[in-house]
Amino acid sequence: MTTNEMYEKSAPGTAGERQDDDAWLTECAAPGRHWFGLSGSAQALDTLFTIARWGALAWTAQAVMDRARAHETWGLVAFAVTSALAAGAGWSAGTLAERGARTVATGLRQRLTGALLPTARRISETGPAEAAWAMVDLADDVADHHARTAPLNRSAPLSMIAVLAVTAAVHWPAAIVLVLTTALLPLNMRLAGLFAQQGADRQLAATRHLNAVVLDSFRGMRTLRELGAVGRRGRTLTTAAERLNKATMSVLRRAFLSGMIMDVVITFSIAVNATYIGLSLLGYVQVPHASRLDLFTGLLVLLVCPMYFAPLRARASAFHQRERATIAAGAVRDVVKDTPAAVTRAAGPRSTEPVGVSLTAVRFRYGGADHDTLHADAEFAPGTWTAITGASGSGKSTLLSLIAGLRRPSAGVVRWQTSSVSQAPALGGAAWVGQRTVLLDATVRDNIRLGRPAATERQIRRAVDAAGLGAVIEGLPEGLNTRLGEGGWGVSTGEARRIAIARAFLRGARLWLLDEPTAHLDADSEREVVEALRRATDGCTVVIATHSFTLAAAADTVLAIDDGLLHDARPVNAR
Repeated sequence: MTTNEMYEKSAPGTAGERQDDDAWLTECAAPGRHWFGLSGSAQALDTLFTIARWGALAWTAQAVMDRARAHETWGLVAFAVTSALAAGAGWSAGTLAERGARTVATGLRQRLTGALLPTARRISETGPAEAAWAMVDLADDVADHHARTAPLNRSAPLSMIAVLAVTAAVHWPAAIVLVLTTALLPLNMRLAGLFAQQGADRQLAATRHLNAVVLDSFRGMRTLRELGAVGRRGRTLTTAAERLNKATMSVLRRAFLSGMIMDVVITFSIAVNATYIGLSLLGYVQVPHASRLDLFTGLLVLLVCPMYFAPLRARASAFHQRERATIAAGAVRDVVKDTPAAVTRAAGPRSTEPVGVSLTAVRFRYGGADHDTLHADAEFAPGTWTAITGASGSGKSTLLSLIAGLRRPSAGVVRWQTSSVSQAPALGGAAWVGQRTVLLDATVRDNIRLGRPAATERQIRRAVDAAGLGAVIEGLPEGLNTRLGEGGWGVSTGEARRIAIARAFLRGARLWLLDEPTAHLDADSEREVVEALRRATDGCTVVIATHSFTLAAAADTVLAIDDGLLHDARPVNAR
């Protein structure tokens, strides 16, 4: 997926799509629902203990006014105890919500892993930038949203009812002011949501665009440097960063505006109550049928009134986060859709038999394309070498991915065949060696046994011998224990390719798929890699996509792709 495609894809969806995203966002909370429920209960307890704390403080103030020493002491003790209980409940609420968030994020990342990595029943076409964005950022956006809103859904009604009940019990006119003010807040929250939705759409679109630009820049840095285009790419990166900065500032301005409106409403309510209580204590105002205010009653009402609005303020703040989380959930949902909850990996053919391959009326078309990329009818006999030639972009790598099961054909059937079994391609059942060898930041031994972690030392040595790595290993400072990768020892391209061959040999697969295995090698290195392949694939079926005449000459059969059509096989030589 290109940078522009990713940017365009982030445009806001239809109302129906948003409803689906909202439903899926709610479903994502399931793994952490238990912890969120406990967190909500702890938040409600925090409110009750805080009310008791303010009651103890107001009681102490009244005792000081009345010069009742015994009441002062007990009031201070009650204040200290309830303060400790409130602090403990608040800490518990935060810890439980955080644990629920981790559970939700872990569950989402597990689903993303199952969708992004090839499985027997799901093949992902998600681009690397979008995949990294979903795995690193979006899962946390969804989890953080639930960590804030799910406990509030339980605690907010209980907390508000508790505050309102206490206020009504001590002085009901103040409770009426709170109820009347509450009616103004839903309209403000709705307006805030309309502003936040548009801003969040733009911010996440800009984030996705910047992620793609950064990934493309790092991936193509060598090419950019060779073309002298680093400066121009830097300006593109700066533009994308500025676009994200503007979108983020827009979201912050909207959040600030809606928050300011809510603060005005809340401040007005508290000011009305404070003015009324002050005038009542001074004897200027007396509501009929209302009890007379004293210092304890008035101070308690003033202290608990802000608590009544605290859940609403928290929900308003979470409302902005919900819009971001809804869009994040939609992006994650696009990646994991149609992914089965549990994947059963298909078993590959028995390793003792070479595997033949048949392609019957196979067609493949990329999504959005107006024509087929590949048309193929062919048979690859067990135990033979077949070279696939053709111009760059003609479909050689696509053909290999169809044989491996990494892609499904748009039409037709791909089968693996042995003397006793005929089956669809089994992911992981074939050995793959490409033109880009990935070496991990680990020892040579660990890099070789990457696909078979439990391999014995004897099996690793056999793989080393088969790949012709013996002399290379002897020349390394610590032999097989030499560390490769970032901060470690460097090996040449040809040596890295032979490590990949040893890795594939250790897998024990009887079908090998080679994608330009000698690309970017000089003549001597190419000869060494071809010899290593011949040793390692003895008795195996090998299908090679290549431009190399030397490699094609080593094959039993050569196939050519021209205008998307796989030509009939023509014999070259017999090994």
